[in-house]
Amino acid sequence: MHNKTYLLFFSFSFLLFIYSDAQDSRFNAGFVAGLNFAALEGNGTTNYIGLNTGIIGTAKITRHSQLGMEILFSQNGEYILPKYYPALQYGQVWLNHVEVPVHIDWLIGVFQKDKFYDWNLNIGLAYTRLLSYNIETIDKVNVNDKIIYANKDAILLQAGTTYNFTKKMGINFKASLPIRIKGLSWTLAARLIYMIK
Repeated sequence: MHNKTYLLFFSFSFLLFIYSDAQDSRFNAGFVAGLNFAALEGNGTTNYIGLNTGIIGTAKITRHSQLGMEILFSQNGEYILPKYYPALQYGQVWLNHVEVPVHIDWLIGVFQKDKFYDWNLNIGLAYTRLLSYNIETIDKVNVNDKIIYANKDAILLQAGTTYNFTKKMGINFKASLPIRIKGLSWTLAARLIYMIK
């Protein structure tokens, strides 16, 4: 429990430092808002959708690279597997996670290279924890008491790309896969990113 508290404290402190250090152009902060797409039931179709929203901070490392960190509220990601869940026809599912990605971004100038780096590739890891869940059958019967989670934490491998329309605004596509958990598939996300400066 203490490790999780330290992680959240460190994450918040890092983003606060980036936001408050506005006079240094190496640091930036902003907001993320978008959607997750996942299968959840293992049928290979991304038919469960949820929010992926929060804050982001970046720190420039070199001319073509930066370190990024986010604190997100993330819904319906295929991040953990219940210890037990009955064989039912599931309807509405809400899996509410906190997600803390840390990634390295490779900055590339394509169409706007004279003004700013308009495209980047990113790869990294994320810590997630299931905060709460609400699960119903196709007949709208709540089955929360029948779902058992032994472990609510996961580490994700993440890869993505961002295209910036302007210096402050861009669109990001990201794929996440849990490490060391069999039976789970990729969660895809599409997000808008707005940077403060």
